[in-house]
This record gives sequence, C-alpha cells and structure tokens, in this order.
Amino acid sequence: MEKVEYFTIRPSLKQLYGRTITKETKFDEKTEDGCVEQHLENLTLTTKVKRGVEASEKNPFSIKEESTMTITMPENTILIWDEQEGFMIPQYQMTTLEGLKKEIQEFEEIYNQEEVKDDIKGNENKNV
Repeated sequence: MEKVEYFTIRPSLKQLYGRTITKETKFDEKTEDGCVEQHLENLTLTTKVKRGVEASEKNPFSIKEESTMTITMPENTILIWDEQEGFMIPQYQMTTLEGLKKEIQEFEEIYNQEEVKDDIKGNENKNV
C-alpha cells in the first residue's frame, strides 16, 4: 500500500524591487527610457505615459500613446517595480522574506497538530 502525503505548491523565491505604501510615502520616479513618469503622494499614484512609434518602411503606422492614470490606494499596498511600466500593483499576493518565514512557521504548527498527524497515519492504510 502506498502512503498518502500532503504536498504544498512551491513558492517562487524570486525577489522583486518594490515598496509598501504608507500615508507618508512620497516619490517621483521615471522609467529608464523616460516614457513613464510616476508621482505618489497622499496614497495617490499618478502615472503619466508618453510613448510612440513612428511610421517606417516595415511599419506603415504611426502610433502615439499619451495617458494619465490615477490610483488611490489603501495604506500598506505593495507596489512592484517594472522597468517598462514603473511601479504597479502586483497580480499576486506578495510578502517579504520575513513574512514568508512567519507563514512557514505557522504552517508547520498546523501540520504538526495531532489531528493532522492522525489523518496522515490514517491515510497510510488506504489504497490510492
């Protein structure tokens, strides 16, 4: 009989540059190419984008983008830096290395509770 095990989705340990926003956080940033400018103050992020492509032999279209987006966010929002887009709200839940350590410790405490151990032992006797 095969033993049933519990598995966890392995987290990515890739580090991304970012900031946790508070009421006091202020900044003015630009992407390296200068196409995106951002200003943050009073929990409001203003992003101005100016970029374009001129028509050429390979591309008959001339494209111009000019936009301004304003986001008001709650305190403790995490922003992640992207080289082309500037600071952005990540698509996934983010944590710091210290936060991850705390979550793993909490997870181990749950995993080591007697009822979980009993469940694992019970599963050892089941066919899968």
